[in-house]
Amino acid sequence: MIYEYLNKNGFGAIETEYLKAAKANKSNIFKFPSEDVQVITNGLKGEVTAKGALSIFKELTKTIEQFESFNNPRILDYGCGWGRITRLLATLSDDDNIYGVDVDSRLISSAKQCAKSLTFGEIQSMRPLPFANDSFDLIFANSVFSHLSEKSAISTLLELVRLLNPNGKIIVSVLELKEMKKFYSSEKQREWIEKILGSQEKAEQVLSRDNFVWGDTKRWDNYGIAIMNDVWLNDNLNNMSAELIGSYRTNEAGSQNYKVITKS
Repeated sequence: MIYEYLNKNGFGAIETEYLKAAKANKSNIFKFPSEDVQVITNGLKGEVTAKGALSIFKELTKTIEQFESFNNPRILDYGCGWGRITRLLATLSDDDNIYGVDVDSRLISSAKQCAKSLTFGEIQSMRPLPFANDSFDLIFANSVFSHLSEKSAISTLLELVRLLNPNGKIIVSVLELKEMKKFYSSEKQREWIEKILGSQEKAEQVLSRDNFVWGDTKRWDNYGIAIMNDVWLNDNLNNMSAELIGSYRTNEAGSQNYKVITKS
């Protein structure tokens, strides 16, 4: 339905309908959940969260264009929440090729109710996903690896590599040293990040030594704030028969830095 609407009307019409739904107006193709569900993932709701999703999606498409041209791909949105971006991923392929998974039952229940033409499923942290090997051409994980503990990040990467088609791409967003420094330099965020990661000096020492630093926020299992670098990614991907083939540093508000991964 969404893919067909795009082909008939163009992406401008998709944006119009998406923002219309975000403002609780009746849309031809989109439906947003209640605001109490929208705020679960990032504290945002309505037009603000919709514009953020559109910005992230535009940055994602720029990244995809640098590395791959897909034809009606099978897509997994890992950590999809209530499907804020999953709905936009459906502009890249037929609706029955679009899948979203998340650990939060409230979010998945809402996604199923509001985007019935797409497929959503609840998963458990660090447990196998219900898909066969080589199932997906494109796997996207937005603002997931910026939260996972090292143990969870390694487990999740291994599972996503298993699911990836040999010619496909995994695109994940991450936080790096530059973003960590911004947290500490912000008056609004300094106290918050110090509670999670400790002092800036300590956090930078750990990142320099281990190439990964994480602090638990106890929101979900093995969930907090994670900062990593390409050394960490490369070392772990090499052990999974996968490789990091590119990085894309974003400029859009609300988006992070994208890492592009393939099987080696």
